[in-house]
Amino acid sequence: MKKYSLLILLLCGIVCLAGCDKKESTEKVKTVDYTVVPSEDIPEDLLEIIEPRKEVPFQLTFSDQSYLYIIKGYGKQDTGGYNIVVNDFYQTKDGLYLDTELFGPAADETVDGRISYPYIVIKTELIDLPVTFSS
Repeated sequence: MKKYSLLILLLCGIVCLAGCDKKESTEKVKTVDYTVVPSEDIPEDLLEIIEPRKEVPFQLTFSDQSYLYIIKGYGKQDTGGYNIVVNDFYQTKDGLYLDTELFGPAADETVDGRISYPYIVIKTELIDLPVTFSS
C-alpha cells in the first residue's frame, strides 16, 4: 500500500512540474533605436510577405543584410483613419520587446468608407534576438 501511495505522489509531482512554464522576462535592459518605415520605403521582398497576411492580425520579423524589420498588422478594418503608435521598443535579457497600439478614428472624424488594413513596419539595427510583441 505504501508503494502505491508513493507512486501516486511521485506521479502527481511529475504532472505538476510538467505544467510549469518559463516565462519570458519583459524587464527593460536598454532602449533600442528604431525608425517607422513609410510605405513607399518598405522593401519589395517584405511587401510580398505582408500582402497575403494583411486580412487578419499578424506579427512578423524580416531581415536583410543590414536591418531587422519588425511588423505588426491589425487585420481588416471597415474604414480608414486608423493610427498605430509604438508605446515602447526595447531589449530584454531574452530578446526584443515591441508594444504597439491601434487607435481608430475619433467619433467626430470624417473617414472614407474604404476598407483598410493597418500595419506598422519598424526598422532597427540587425539584432539576432527573438521578438516579443505586446498582446
